[in-house]
Amino acid sequence: MIEFVATPIKLVTKKLMNRALLLFLGTLVFAASAYSEAPYEYLIGRGISDVTGPAVGVQLWGFGKKDQIAQGVHIRQKARAFIIADSKLNKRIAFVSVDIGSIEHHITLEVLDRLQEQFGDQYQIDNVILSATHTHAAPTGYWHSRTDLGLDGGFYPEHFDNIVGGIVEAIGKANQDLQPGNIAINRGRVENAGINRSLTAYDKNPESERQKYADAIDKDMTLLKFTDASGDIGLLNWLAVHPTSMTFFNRLISGDHKGYASLTVERAKGVTYVGRDEFVAAFAQSNAGDVTPNLNLDNTGPGKDDFDSTKIIGQRQVEAALNLFATANELLKGSIDSRQIYLDLSQFEVTDEFTGEGTHYTCPSAYGYSFAGGSTEDGGGHFLFEEGMTEQSVFLDFLIRWLTGAPKWTAAVKQCQSPKAILFETGSSNPPLQSQIRSVTVARIGQLAIVALPAEVTTMAGRRLRQTVKAQLGEWASYVVLAGYSNGYAGYVTTPEEYDLQQYEAGHTLHGRWTLPAYQQVVAELATALQNDTAVDQQIIYDDWRGKSPTLQLHDGSPDPLPDGVALDRALPLDKKTYSTGEVVITRFYSGNPTAQYNRNDYFMSVEMRQGDVWVEIRNDHDWSTKIRWHEEKKPKALIAQLSWDTAGNTTAGQYRMKHTGLLTLSDGSIKRIVATSDVFTID
Repeated sequence: MIEFVATPIKLVTKKLMNRALLLFLGTLVFAASAYSEAPYEYLIGRGISDVTGPAVGVQLWGFGKKDQIAQGVHIRQKARAFIIADSKLNKRIAFVSVDIGSIEHHITLEVLDRLQEQFGDQYQIDNVILSATHTHAAPTGYWHSRTDLGLDGGFYPEHFDNIVGGIVEAIGKANQDLQPGNIAINRGRVENAGINRSLTAYDKNPESERQKYADAIDKDMTLLKFTDASGDIGLLNWLAVHPTSMTFFNRLISGDHKGYASLTVERAKGVTYVGRDEFVAAFAQSNAGDVTPNLNLDNTGPGKDDFDSTKIIGQRQVEAALNLFATANELLKGSIDSRQIYLDLSQFEVTDEFTGEGTHYTCPSAYGYSFAGGSTEDGGGHFLFEEGMTEQSVFLDFLIRWLTGAPKWTAAVKQCQSPKAILFETGSSNPPLQSQIRSVTVARIGQLAIVALPAEVTTMAGRRLRQTVKAQLGEWASYVVLAGYSNGYAGYVTTPEEYDLQQYEAGHTLHGRWTLPAYQQVVAELATALQNDTAVDQQIIYDDWRGKSPTLQLHDGSPDPLPDGVALDRALPLDKKTYSTGEVVITRFYSGNPTAQYNRNDYFMSVEMRQGDVWVEIRNDHDWSTKIRWHEEKKPKALIAQLSWDTAGNTTAGQYRMKHTGLLTLSDGSIKRIVATSDVFTID
C-alpha cells in the first residue's frame, strides 16, 4: 500500500518548485491576508484508485442469483474520493463514491483504522462518508457474515482487504492533493434515465403530498464542480437511479450506467488511470430505492441488450452532468461541519412528532416474503414468492426452515413487522444474525447539506427526509442531497404507507413500518446539532464483528490446466486478419485463473496500434469498448481468456494487435507470468 503524507497546500507551479517551498509560500499567503480576501474558498483534493473484484468464480452482488457467477471484466471498479477542508484544515469532509454494491459497515471501520495510522485523528466516523454506487454487477463476498442463509455471499478476506485498500488509497491521494480551490454547485433535471418500478406503492402516499411533485421519481441531479489554480479537477454528482441495467443474465464485472458515466467523462478528460493529478468524475448514488433504469418495466430497456441499455442510461447522465458542469457558477461558501450518530433500530422509540400516530417502535430486522419475490420490474425473484404477500404460509415456512436452516420467526417480531409475512428473522437472537446498529451522518459544505444513510431509500421517503433536515437548518441550506448506501447497509426505507402494501421494497425494509420516521427523528436531531453547533449524545457503539466471521477461500490453489507444448507468449490463431470499422475483434489466449492470485490492480488486456516502428497502447480493460471473459475448454483441458474489442466509433484504419497479461499456477505450485501477444490484424 502506498503511504501518503498530509499536505495542506499545492499550487499549479508544483512542477517548478519543490513541495516544501510551496508549503512555505502558501503559509505566507494565508498569513498575509484574511482568507475571505483570497480567490479560493476551500482546500480541495481528489483521488481515484482501483477496487476491481475477483474476475472469475465469485457470485455477483445484488440479485441473489447463485448461478450469476463472474466470468470476466467489462468495466473496472473504482473508488473516487473528494476531500473538502476549510482554510486552516480545522474541519474537513471526505466523500468517497465506490463502484460496489454496498458499503458494509466493517469496511468503514477498517478504512478509518487505516486512515488513523496515516493521518491520526483527521478522519473519523463523523467526517468520512463512503457511499456505494450500488452496482449489481460486481462481486459479493466482502460482508462479515453471521449467518449461513446466503444473504451476503459469505466472506472472502482478500476481497474485503482489496476494497478497503483501494478506498484508503483514494482518500490518501485526495489528502495529498489538498490545495486551494473552489466548488461550484448546480442542479438540473435528467430525463428518461429512470422510472418508478413500484408505482402502486408510491400511489399509497397521500394525494396531497404527491401533488406537490411533477414526477413519481426525483429527476434532479445535484452536481459539484471542483476547480483549482490549474483548472477543473473533478466533478461529483448525485442522481437517484438503480444500477440494474446490467441484469442478472450478465456475468461480467461492471460499474453499470454510473460506471459508464464516470469512465466516459474521465476518458474524455484524458484520464489514463496511471498518471498523477488526473480528473475525477464521480456519479454517486442517492435515494434510488424504487427507481429502475429498465424503462420497459420488464427487466429490459431502453436498449437492445444489457450493454446497450447501460450505455444509453449512462450517456443521459453524462450529458446532463456536462451541461451542469459547464454552466455551474454558484460557489459554495461557508462552514464545513458534520454530525454523526449510531442508532440501534431493533427497538427504537419514535415519537408522535414523526409518526403522526403516537409513540411507536422499530423492530428487530426481518425479511419479508415479498423480498424473496424480488422486484418484478427488475426481473423478479424466487418463483414461490411474489410482491404484495402479507399472509404467512405454513408450507412456505416449513420449506424455508428445511432448505436454509433459518430459525422460526417469533410472534413478537411478526406483530411488530405487520403486515409483513416473515421470510427470515435476523434481528432478535443474541447476538443477532445481522447487526441492528446503523450509522447516520448529516454534513455541511457551505450551502449544501448531505444526509448520509446506510439504506436504499424510496423516492417519497427521500423527499420526507430532505424536508425534515431542511426544516432544522438555517437559510444557508439551499441544497440538501441524500447520499444513500453510505457507511453501511440496512436494506430499504419506505414510507409507512408504502410499507403497508408490501411490495419488494417494503419486504426489504428490515426494521418495520416506522423505519422512515425513526430516521427522520434522528436526522432532525443531527441537523439541529449542526445548526446550533452543539455536540450529539453518542451512547451506542457499533458491534464490531471483525475477526469473528467465518471465512471462505477465493481459490483452492489447484494448478491451472495447460496443454503440453503451449507457448504462453502467443495467442490462439485469429479468426481472420482484416476487419472493417465497427466489427468486434476477438482474440483468445491460454490463461490462468485470475482469482487464484487476486489483486485489485491486475490489468488483463490492451489493444496496441502500430505507429511507425513502435506499438502504442490505445485501449485497455478500462475502456467501454473492451471485454475479457474466461472459460474452460474440455479438449484439450485449458482455461481460455477471450479478449474482445468493439471497433465502432472513431477507430483509425491501420495495423493492430492485442495483448493479454496474467498469472499461471503451475503443477509444482510456482507462479508464471503470462505476457502474450496476438497476431497482427488490420482495420480498414
